[in-house]
Amino acid sequence: MTTDRARPTFSRRSAIATVALLALSATACAGAGTDGETGKAKVTDKDIASFTVAMPSQMPGFDRAISAQPYVTGSVMSLVTEPLERVGDDGNYTPVLAEKVTQPDAATVVYTLREGVKFSDGQDLTAEDVAWSITHTAAPPAQTSASVRGFKSASVSGPREVTVKFSYGAPAARETIANATLIQEKAFATAHKSNLGTTKAIPVGTGPYQVQSTSASGVVLERRKSYWGTKPKVQTLNFKTIPDDNSAQLAMRSGEVNMRRLTNVKTAGQWRGIDGTTVVSAPSGSLNFLAMDVTKAPFDDIHVRQAISHSVDVPGVIKAAWGGEASALQGLLPLSSLSDVAGGQKTAQSYLDSLPDHNFDLEKAKAELAKSAHPDGFSTTVQYVNEVPYTKVLALSLQENLKQLGIDVKVKATTLNAWSAQFYQHKLTGLTLGFGFTADTHDPSNPLGAMVGKENIGPQKANLANFTTPQVEKALPVLSAAGADAARWKATTTILSQIAEQAAYVPLASEDVLVAFGKGYVSVTGKATTADIGNGAWLLNIRATQQ
Repeated sequence: MTTDRARPTFSRRSAIATVALLALSATACAGAGTDGETGKAKVTDKDIASFTVAMPSQMPGFDRAISAQPYVTGSVMSLVTEPLERVGDDGNYTPVLAEKVTQPDAATVVYTLREGVKFSDGQDLTAEDVAWSITHTAAPPAQTSASVRGFKSASVSGPREVTVKFSYGAPAARETIANATLIQEKAFATAHKSNLGTTKAIPVGTGPYQVQSTSASGVVLERRKSYWGTKPKVQTLNFKTIPDDNSAQLAMRSGEVNMRRLTNVKTAGQWRGIDGTTVVSAPSGSLNFLAMDVTKAPFDDIHVRQAISHSVDVPGVIKAAWGGEASALQGLLPLSSLSDVAGGQKTAQSYLDSLPDHNFDLEKAKAELAKSAHPDGFSTTVQYVNEVPYTKVLALSLQENLKQLGIDVKVKATTLNAWSAQFYQHKLTGLTLGFGFTADTHDPSNPLGAMVGKENIGPQKANLANFTTPQVEKALPVLSAAGADAARWKATTTILSQIAEQAAYVPLASEDVLVAFGKGYVSVTGKATTADIGNGAWLLNIRATQQ
């Protein structure tokens, strides 16, 4: 199977961007990899009877559109309900259910579906199933609708053809559909509208696996004998809920689990010390930041926001929270997201270097707070997520530093599922630790275009800071639509500069993706990226090694 880097006729570049929210994680074609060497291990092509993955939390549901955790829900359900195509971190597309994808103009994506594909219940995959699934994903109230911005309609345009229309020429149109949409059987979904995605109505898909059982401790998938494509090597796939990283290490040592995405990357050395265990690493493109609700006191005061921006010791938290397995963000987006539209890395880096200095400086922080309407400080609350250990480190560091300004920060624990629910209901207000947002490596339109502006305030929207300005409102349509790079670069810098000047979001760092594979198993790509984990490619790459 080949991959292709799509180059639509309306642009000289691929339109690639994503807002993979809450992602806690190079794609290969199905069937890639034969007997060979990966590191020191001799890779085999034999079937694997059983494989167990230690997950950081329970699945919030089985329908990704309404339970949009790419790592937890996506890594499981992308093996049951497949995407139309997969997009690697390098921007390459791999066909899955769509054998051909064209973009006749900037606002249109046309999918030609494979022939002979059947759902797990024996029914044929139809264009009606695909059009329904895309609409189910891209239209509110779906949680995933926040990432498929500008969606207008998905309709059947031929026996095996679906045409998707956007209300404007969206640079990220094709990629957002690929990342967000998992195809399920329309008849089953509509017949179970009231409980779709629960254990009583798990979506029916075309994927290589079916859900065999569910429990409070996890999910078990069984490989389908009648799967249309190249079968993965694993026959029985177990997802076991182990929130605590130390407990997961013990399970890896005993052979109880075979794979773990490290939720606490500081422990990488401990994982590497487990006999036979291999830890692979890859950049994640993730965004970790502080968001301050500019519409509510005291964060409606720019001097308060500036004071907080100078109270974050980014180099210190990179060491304390991530053990050095992360890179500082100069702006809200990394260099890799800006280079193409800027016309090169040099231009993009020069711009990032010009942004206002928000370096750690408690004297500057005190001076800013003295200018505010709250010179003697105030009280606020910040949440951290139990399943994401570094968020606790960030919260406690912020609490300690702000204490020196007279600001009392109450640190509160929550769960990943509870945090997700608050996010999608737009109930995360005040001071928020944003984590797991993913920036694509080529185009700035997502997530930047989803994190600012009036249109992005509300449920299923991503503007955590409720931030906008007249300059942002003018620049946002230019950023979000396909057009000349010069104009889009100007719009990008306008928005990023407004964010930096107003300190609505304070960039922190982008951590690496670290995944541990137990003795006897490897990934043939030598890594497991954010894209892999969200779209199912991670399992296609798993192989056993000779013992």
